[in-house]
Amino acid sequence: MKKCLLGILMGLLVLSTTACQQKIPKELSDSYVTVKNYTGIEIEKAEVEKTTDENVDMVVNYMMSNYIESNELPEDTEITDAIVKELSNGEYETVEDYRASLQEQIKETRKKTAKDEEETRVWEKVMNNAEVKKYPDYRLKQIKADLVELYEQYAAQCSMSYDEYMESIKLEDSDLDKAAEASLKQELVADVIADQFDLRPTDEEVEQAAADYAEEYNFTSVELLYKQISKEDIRRMVVQNNVKAWLTEHCSYVESDESDDPEEESNDGSDSADSVSGTDSASEMDSTGKTDSTSGTDSTSETDSTSGMDSASATDSAGSTDSMDKTDSASETGSTSRTEGQTESQGE
Repeated sequence: MKKCLLGILMGLLVLSTTACQQKIPKELSDSYVTVKNYTGIEIEKAEVEKTTDENVDMVVNYMMSNYIESNELPEDTEITDAIVKELSNGEYETVEDYRASLQEQIKETRKKTAKDEEETRVWEKVMNNAEVKKYPDYRLKQIKADLVELYEQYAAQCSMSYDEYMESIKLEDSDLDKAAEASLKQELVADVIADQFDLRPTDEEVEQAAADYAEEYNFTSVELLYKQISKEDIRRMVVQNNVKAWLTEHCSYVESDESDDPEEESNDGSDSADSVSGTDSASEMDSTGKTDSTSGTDSTSETDSTSGMDSASATDSAGSTDSMDKTDSASETGSTSRTEGQTESQGE
């Protein structure tokens, strides 16, 4: 009897294991795209950069330089508990408390940077394993129109015509076509994976994401954010973020192979999108609101000039630029790129 029960239990276990394996098909496909080998992607684990006292010193020194200048104090003025309490509106009582908080903020930002880097590595390989059957024409035209509008705004800021501006940055209309296709491909791949594994956000999650973006980009309200980017585009961004996180949870980590040449890896169209999305310095903000390290901007300039206590600026000042900016510039829709370019003027 015991042997019989044991046999039944083993049989159920095998069936259960087989059923679980069947939930993740090796290939996904719909009317627009086919994705193969999207799980078990092999990547190297991203290292979390160590946070040092020098990183904290950089933030403190920048904060003090602003404080000294605004209050016309001697250049050798040292930070004190009273200054910390004044600038933080009582949030921190001592210099020690403030430094400890900065160190924790920098650590958390660097953890997120490492996580984002891993998601980027997985996403690039998944994109290389995906093939577009056809592009939905209406959506492709919409993304292209958003890109044109974006560069028309840049041209106006430079007091140039659209054609003059595009010529000055050496971009042609065909470059925008390639960028639109690269962006839409990522959108289509995210959609087919999200539908298969129920990764689409609820309305509440979209609203929360919009609130988070509004705070990151210094919009005074979500309503103002929605004047720059639609709720549907916010939803698309959340879908892609959810898919990237899910894919990374189902990846495999491998040891670093120093013989590999990183230049040989293909981004399957993302280079074209990068050359379009990342050309103008006004657009060089990623989806987290941090300045692109390629812009040449001093990382300490991100610190809040009025208080120096801004948590995002503290981590930026430590040199923790976001590793997602290059990939996101291709993955976000054209209207998302428009928001990134315009947000600076909203936040200034």
